[in-house]
Amino acid sequence: MKNYLANKWKSLTAWSSTTWAQGRIGKAKVILAWYGLAVVVMTPVALLMPDVELELRPAMKEPALLCHQQQSFDEIIGATDVTNQALLEKFRHQPEVLVRIVTDDGYLQRSSWVFYQERMRKIARGQCREVTHGDPVKADWMEWQSSKDADHLKPKRMLVTYQGKTYWAYAGQWQKVTGNTVAAEDRAPLMISRKSPDGNDRSPPPVVDETQAQTSIKRRPVPPFARNESYAQVRVVLMRDGWQPVISKDADQCMEGDTRCEGRPEMQTCSGSGLAMCRFRWQRDGQQLTICTAGEEQAMFHSICE
Repeated sequence: MKNYLANKWKSLTAWSSTTWAQGRIGKAKVILAWYGLAVVVMTPVALLMPDVELELRPAMKEPALLCHQQQSFDEIIGATDVTNQALLEKFRHQPEVLVRIVTDDGYLQRSSWVFYQERMRKIARGQCREVTHGDPVKADWMEWQSSKDADHLKPKRMLVTYQGKTYWAYAGQWQKVTGNTVAAEDRAPLMISRKSPDGNDRSPPPVVDETQAQTSIKRRPVPPFARNESYAQVRVVLMRDGWQPVISKDADQCMEGDTRCEGRPEMQTCSGSGLAMCRFRWQRDGQQLTICTAGEEQAMFHSICE
């Protein structure tokens, strides 16, 4: 076997030398041949390599986002504020004014806020989730080899595994496990808390962390909803975000067969005329929320009402 491999190696190197001398086409053939050989040799090796255990970089002050689809990252990055867009459009032919606009604190705050809202929307809908220091994330060996040198400021993405599920993540936020534990007080604070001891996906819908609620109400925004979004979907999002139905003794009685309110104890009032508006009340950690819907046959989100 050893002699066989030695003969094959000599034949390959001899062929490479002869073909390389045939000009550009010959060089291209040699390069492709060696590349193919490398793939054939490395693929089984890579399959035998164990997954790489990763940890969030200590310098990360915010939790990392894991998303089922890359499109979720694109939508977060592409989120735009209506006011900012209107200003840019209005003064698009006045460069000096545009410079002042985009460097203004108000502009930057609105941009940050719309990114944050979109991020929370993805989390509330189960499209993404947060992880912080100490969470066990793994990556395929080949995936990590091609991503490990990514800069944390560059949006290079890689596939990772967390709690048995596959997600996309920004490679630059991660490093190979070093064994150095990040102190609890230095870990990136989660926007969403985990109520179960194991914190896995079988746990009840996550709720926003109560400890953060006491200090920053802005970190607990109401998930943004689109006009005419199904109230059935709105309910799912609210419950995932920790909101609970408010059952009121003086609420209207839901008529039999009224699909707008059947099985929805949070219903306060439902009208059969005009826009066929209904009001649904929710609460979370002392916060009150009333959702107004419209539609005679199906409740569709209309607005957040008083």
